[in-house]
Amino acid sequence: MEDSLQETTDTSLQVLMDMGFSREESEEALVKNGYSVELAAAYLLNLSEEVAEEWEDVDEGYKMVFVVNSDLKMSIGKTAAQVAHGCLGLYREIELGSHQESRDDLVAWLDEGQKKIVLSGKNTDALVKLCTKAKDFGIPSHLVKDAGHTEVAAGSTTVLALFGSEETVNKVTGSLRLLK
Repeated sequence: MEDSLQETTDTSLQVLMDMGFSREESEEALVKNGYSVELAAAYLLNLSEEVAEEWEDVDEGYKMVFVVNSDLKMSIGKTAAQVAHGCLGLYREIELGSHQESRDDLVAWLDEGQKKIVLSGKNTDALVKLCTKAKDFGIPSHLVKDAGHTEVAAGSTTVLALFGSEETVNKVTGSLRLLK
């Protein structure tokens, strides 16, 4: 009789594991549900739904976005340098400036792999309008103005850097194209 019970338990355990649940989860569910495979499966599926509902509240993540002033027709090297200025300026703004409330988000971004996207902006007016829109949404931003030592005139707005949740930043930059 004991062998028959063990065989039934092993079969039930295998059924649950074939459904994708771990051995530990399956054993616990069987014990909690009187070794009924149907009740154990329902229990595990209900737990899975609860976990999924908890994840619904989790943000997609964070990203830093750089909108390059395409009207300036900067070289690749100049563009890279200006994006770097934007990244550092925005980072300093969050760490030391007026957006210190975003520091925890910045730490999460660092832990997530520091997603960075470079987009194409039409011209200075477009970057300024995007910056204003970002401020309206409370998105940390930094406008880069060139010193004028190389390719562009001093004071030229070269890059807009933005940081925040993907969902929020997309409200400002979602219609822009990747820089090519």
